[in-house]
Amino acid sequence: MDDKEAIDLLEKQIVTLEKAGIDMSGDRKFFYVGEWDLALEGVYVAYKKHPGILDAAEVMALVEDFRMDTSEFDRRY
Repeated sequence: MDDKEAIDLLEKQIVTLEKAGIDMSGDRKFFYVGEWDLALEGVYVAYKKHPGILDAAEVMALVEDFRMDTSEFDRRY
């Protein structure tokens, strides 16, 4: 996936979580200023804490695209 597709998908994930009632305000701020890695960390934590809201394949595609190390979050949640 190219950068635009990844950023669009990341925003889609944030919107989906917000619609589910999850406070993503801090992560949205990171998104707005271009801190994509930090915004993705927030999305990933929300994904782990609230299973079933996000499409797992989409989340994992973002994790792979951003080369994010999820081991810390996987141990905690």
